[in-house]
Amino acid sequence: MSFNNPLISVIVPAYNAEEYLEEALQSISKQNYEPLEIIVIDDGSTDKTASIAKGFSDKINYIYQENSGPAAARNTGIKIAQG
Repeated sequence: MSFNNPLISVIVPAYNAEEYLEEALQSISKQNYEPLEIIVIDDGSTDKTASIAKGFSDKINYIYQENSGPAAARNTGIKIAQG
């Protein structure tokens, strides 16, 4: 990492987001900026959110937590973000 290209962390809180998650992760993954860190916080989803996120495992950091709400999911992402 350098001052010219600092690491950017994109935090994606997700709860039962199967309808939109794949498109969102594809869009983020296509960005030209580097270095880019993508963090998906699954906030206790009961749909296919986990399997969709894990399909991007080579590009994202996937974290599962018990359902605690969107603010808690964002805070979890902030705690582990490096950018």
